[in-house]
Parts: sequence; C-alpha cells; structure tokens
Amino acid sequence: MPSRLVPCVHPIQRESVIAIAARRSPGRALGLLLVVVVASTLWFASPAFPLAWLRQWQLASGGWVSVTLMASVLLGGLQLLVIFGPGRQRPGDVGWRRRALGPALLATVGLWAAMQLASVAAAWSSGTTLQPAAAWSTGLGVALGPLLAQLLGTALMEETVFRGYLWPQLARRLADGGAGRHAPWIGLVASQLLFGLLHVPLQLQAGAGSEAIVGMVLMLFVVGVVFALLYAATRNLFVAVGAHALGNAPTPLFEPQGPAPTMVLLAGVTALGIGAWWWQRRQEGRHAAGR
Repeated sequence: MPSRLVPCVHPIQRESVIAIAARRSPGRALGLLLVVVVASTLWFASPAFPLAWLRQWQLASGGWVSVTLMASVLLGGLQLLVIFGPGRQRPGDVGWRRRALGPALLATVGLWAAMQLASVAAAWSSGTTLQPAAAWSTGLGVALGPLLAQLLGTALMEETVFRGYLWPQLARRLADGGAGRHAPWIGLVASQLLFGLLHVPLQLQAGAGSEAIVGMVLMLFVVGVVFALLYAATRNLFVAVGAHALGNAPTPLFEPQGPAPTMVLLAGVTALGIGAWWWQRRQEGRHAAGR
C-alpha cells in the first residue's frame, strides 16, 4: 500500500536506530528515479547540455547564480518531481523539516568556523602571516557563489535523493524481504555505492583513467556513508547538507595553512555525529526510565 506511513530505520548501531516516518514509494517510482538520475547525469556530461549558455548567466550575475547552482536545480528538480510525484513523498518524509533549519545552520557555521580557526592556529604556531583567500578579492559573488550553489543545489539535492529518500526506501524493502536488522546496513551500502557510481560519466568526460575512477567511486562511497550516518546521528538532514556543502565549497577566509580544510571538516563532522548520537541515546534512556 504505497500511501501508508511505515517506519524506516536508520542505523547508528544495532540497538540504537532512528525511526523516520517514511511514506513508502511504489516500486515503479524507484525505477523511474533511477532512470531520471542516470539520464540527468549523462545529459550533464554530454555536449548537448547548455553549459555555455549557463556560463553567460553566471557572468551576468557576478558569480552569485553559478553554473553549478542552475544545473543542480534543473537536474535535481527533475528528481524531486519523481520523489514528490510518483514517489508519493511529502517534504518531511525525506528530511525537509522546518524546525531542523535552525540547528543545522548553527552546526554548519560551527563547522565553517572550525575550518577557519585551524588556519589561524597553524599560522600562529608557525609564525607565518595569514593571507586572505584570493576569491574574496574578485567579489562576493565569486567567493560565496559556490557555497550558495551547494546549499541550494548540489548538496541539498544529493542529500535528499541519496540519504533522505533512497536509503530509507531500500532499507524498508530489504526489511520486508527478510533482511531483518541487516536491512539498514545493506540499504546504506547499496544507496551510497550508487551515489559513487553515478559520478563516473563526469570522470570519463574529464578523461580520467580507470585507477582514478575507481578511487573516486570508493571515496564518494565513503563520503556518502559518512553523511548518511551524520543524518542518522543528528536526525537532521540539513546538517548533512551543510557539511556536504562545506566539503565541496570550503569558502575559506584565508589561504589554508596546517591541516587541509576537508580533514578539519571530517574531524568536526565526526565529533558532531558522536555528540549527537550520545545525546540521543541519553534522551532515549531518560524517556525509557520515565515510562
């Protein structure tokens, strides 16, 4: 019964799961989404995609409306039409909850600040001078446009499709098929492996070799798992969106010094996920004791 609300579990560990009321999608919607995602990726990697036209809009906007933003909204919008149309999802079913925006904004600003402080600390300890990041001298649109494109485009769309929708739907079907408590983990592996594989056409377009492509797929698979578990730990998809956006567009104030910004981000995400998991476990324990 496609319209029935059913629980979908997201694993943190065997005894600790996050239950999200996921409105079950018809099987044909999952197939249609896969077709749309693959077709969108191939179109974007092909000469038929209007890249030159979008670049004109980017130049005209001073970088605020970037090619990445326009392309991801266009292609991601087609995927959302499937999810909210034939997929019969509501925004809350895929993690789009208004009350989650405030905490996610604070978490994203905190992660960004940690990335800046790492450079400040490295410069102070080594006695070197901080240099402003080059992007800021070319205009706010150039400096902030890539982050805006991630928050409203690529990161938002990918987190919604692969972490907010595909993972729960696969886990639910695997559980119904007899996979039991292993269903969330199998669904996690399957959905995030697909996430990595769908980037292959872009790598082929860029002329990457087989070793580079395999490495890229494995890296994206691990990144997808990290963001999925962050979503599970925080119970907030927008936190994963913010972390994803900073990973793709770090937006530094200074030329990086010391640890790479992505490594600082990974450490921050790990600490945030563990802290959120501990807090949720504590609250659940108190609730159980109260009952």
